[in-house]
Amino acid sequence: MKETRGKISKPDLNLVINNVAHKIRLYNTNIHVEEIQDIVERELMTSGMKDIAQSYIRYRYLHNLARSQYQELIDAIADKLQGRSIQNQNANIDEESFGGKIGEASDIIMRKYALDYIISPMARNNHLNNEIYIHDLNAYAVGMHNCLSVPFDELLKNGFNTRQTDVRPAQSVNTAFQLVAVIFQLQSLQQFGGVSATHLDWTMVPYVRKSFAKHFRDGVKYLQPWDDYNRVPSELSFDDIEANDSHNNKAYHYAIDMTEKEIYQAVEGMYHNLNTLQSRSGNQLPFTSINYGTCTLPEGRMIIKALLDTSIKGIGKLHRTSIFPCGIFQCMKGINRKPGEPNYDLFLLALKSTALRLYPNYANVDWSGNAGYDVNDPKTYFSTINKTVA
Repeated sequence: MKETRGKISKPDLNLVINNVAHKIRLYNTNIHVEEIQDIVERELMTSGMKDIAQSYIRYRYLHNLARSQYQELIDAIADKLQGRSIQNQNANIDEESFGGKIGEASDIIMRKYALDYIISPMARNNHLNNEIYIHDLNAYAVGMHNCLSVPFDELLKNGFNTRQTDVRPAQSVNTAFQLVAVIFQLQSLQQFGGVSATHLDWTMVPYVRKSFAKHFRDGVKYLQPWDDYNRVPSELSFDDIEANDSHNNKAYHYAIDMTEKEIYQAVEGMYHNLNTLQSRSGNQLPFTSINYGTCTLPEGRMIIKALLDTSIKGIGKLHRTSIFPCGIFQCMKGINRKPGEPNYDLFLLALKSTALRLYPNYANVDWSGNAGYDVNDPKTYFSTINKTVA
C-alpha cells in the first residue's frame, strides 16, 4: 500500500475497512469495542501505514485516559453522595447532611474544572504533585474573592438592600446584633474565606445608646409618672448629665439594667445564629471573626464584657465552645496592656476566655505596620481575620 504521511487513499481505506469487517465477522460471540479497536490497530500496522497507526494509537490512549478520568470523577462524586468518603476536614461542614453531600460533590467538579481550565499548567502540576496546595480551589472556577472586612458602621447606620428586599437601619442594640449575623451570612454567600468585623465594640456604641434611651424613657414613664418621658431623646449615652441626675436615679438604674440584659441576649443570639444558620454550600457556617477590645466608652466596655462572658459561658445546653465567631482582642498601649489602663480588666477577662475556650486571639495594634493610627478613630486600627483549626 502507498501511504502519504498522515493520510490514506480512499482505495486503501476501503481495503482496511473490508479487512476489519471480515475479521469481526469471524467472532462467534459479541465483540467489545476495545477488541474492534485492536483489530483496526493491527490492520493498520500490517498494512504498512505506520504514521496513521501511531496517530490511531495516540487517539486511543487519549480517549482511554479521558474515560478513566471521567470514571474516577464519577466514583469520587458517588462516594460523597453515598456517604462513603466522609472526612469532615472542615469543622463547620457536616458532610453527612443533605446540603453537605451536595456541596462536597459539586466541589469535586468545580476543583477539576479549575485545574483543567482556570489555573496555569505549572500551578496545576505543582498542585497535583503536592509541591503546593491551592486552598479553596473550587472557588477559582467562579472567580469569587477571598476574605473581607465588612463595613458594619455604614450598613447598620444606613440599612442595605438584598435581592429580595431592603433592610432598615438598626434602632436598638438587639436589632444591630441580629443584622450583624444576617450580614455575615449574606456576605459569605458571595465569596470564599472569612468575613470580619474590624471594631465591633465601637460599632455597637450608637445602638447601645438607642436602647438605653428607650429603657430610660420607659423608666421615666413608669417610675416617675409625674415627669414627661417624651423629653428623652432617641439616643442617650450612659454619661449623659441629665440622665445621671439624682432626680432620675430610679429611671437611670432601671435603664442601665435593662440595657445590659438586652446586650447579653443580643450577643448570645448572635453567637447561636453564627453557629446554627448554615448559609454556605455544603451546610457550611459562615467563617466569621470579630475584633474588639479598645473602646473605653462605658457602652463599648459593656459590649466587650458581654462578648467575652458569652465566649466563656459557651453555647447551647451543654455550653460548648463555639466554632464562630472567632474573637480577636485588639491590644493597644495606654488602653488595655498594663494595670491601671482603662480596659486592662477586660484584657484579663479575655485571657480567661482564651484559657477556657481558645478564643479570643490577640492582635497588636501597635505593631510597626500600623504606626500613626488615630486612637480616636477605630477605622485606622489594625484588625484581622482569624483562622480556625478543626
